[in-house]
Amino acid sequence: MISLNLSVKNKIEPLIVTLVNILARGSHLLFFIVIGNKYGASDITDTVVFFLAPLMVLTAVVSGAAETVIMPVFHRTENADTAKYLFVYSVKKIVKFVLPLSTIIIVFFAVITGYWNFLLMIILLSVPLFGSLSTLKSGVLNASGRFRVAILGPLFGGLTAVSFLLFAPVNLYSFGLSFLLFELGKMGSLWFFKDITTGGHPLRSDLGDTIAKWGTGNARLQIISSLILALVYPVDVWFASTLEIGSITFVEYANKLWNIIPLLFVGHITITYSSLSKAESGQKKSANPINVHNIALRYGALGLGASLMVILMSKHIVGFLYGFGKMNTQQQVVLANLLNSYLLGAGLYVGALVYVRAMSAMGRVDLLLAVACLGLVCNIVCDTIFVRIIGLNGIGFATSIVYLCNSLTLAYLYEKNRSKKHFAV
Repeated sequence: MISLNLSVKNKIEPLIVTLVNILARGSHLLFFIVIGNKYGASDITDTVVFFLAPLMVLTAVVSGAAETVIMPVFHRTENADTAKYLFVYSVKKIVKFVLPLSTIIIVFFAVITGYWNFLLMIILLSVPLFGSLSTLKSGVLNASGRFRVAILGPLFGGLTAVSFLLFAPVNLYSFGLSFLLFELGKMGSLWFFKDITTGGHPLRSDLGDTIAKWGTGNARLQIISSLILALVYPVDVWFASTLEIGSITFVEYANKLWNIIPLLFVGHITITYSSLSKAESGQKKSANPINVHNIALRYGALGLGASLMVILMSKHIVGFLYGFGKMNTQQQVVLANLLNSYLLGAGLYVGALVYVRAMSAMGRVDLLLAVACLGLVCNIVCDTIFVRIIGLNGIGFATSIVYLCNSLTLAYLYEKNRSKKHFAV
């Protein structure tokens, strides 16, 4: 039995957060549904997705650091001045590194592919910068307990991008610009909301460096871990690029569709993570210890059940979403089959998320780094094997195997390193 001692309010909060998140992410999904119906799966979509894949690694790195480092740091300080310093420090680091790294990445890929389109490159360069800033703000809002507000970004971003796509001409530049507008809409909406940093004043750098020592140390490890995890998707895109035209786009569409499954549990996982973080920081007494294994098994089993239902209806779902545009029946079948191969590991992914949050709250980012390295190696090996055997579907199947390995490894490492004081078996 899960031993979280939740009040009525705390029982309702995860449900509300989940519903708001589904609404917000639904807007993001609508963005890709409009893309699929207006552009289909073509050389235009393949080109933009191919160049965006390595760029979005930067956003994923910031996202990983924000989600697993910011909340524990803030719960260890609970001071507006400290929070303000950490926030300003993080913004400066993002602005300083993300844009130059984006330039290096996009030029590198232009060199190895021989495809030089300077206008498209300029459009795409800013996507990871705004994505990183909105992710940081979302992490701070979560740390401030404003869970509902933190997940509204994709809602406004999706609506902004969809509004543009509906009236924009069908070409390479409109397609690329829609991704930039999505990130701009997401960032712009979140930065209007107050959080723990509101009203604080940045500390002197010497005091700030001392206070931030725990966070920045873990942040470095988490940045490396997030980088390795984020490389899984560009690896998938690279293998898809060796197949027929449209394969890269199918990988993108399938990823957006199967990620609906984790969204069903994000509210509970986020709030449970907050409880774990407070327990580790000493804010919350542990008269009723949190049973992490039980939570992971419960959500993983529910995720598996939801995945199986979607698998049974995948062809109908894809036909309903993409059946009134440029994607023909054969392409819809290809997408449905690829989606099914990803869904095999969706429940495992949900369970693994619980362990990731628990170990982040414990400050064991070093172990998460080890798991990330294992996952990347496993993904490359599995992609190499299964793409040769079953083609495009092998990419999704390889991802499912990676989640199986990761979830088992995380469960073992958590059990070996869990804090007896706050967590139960």
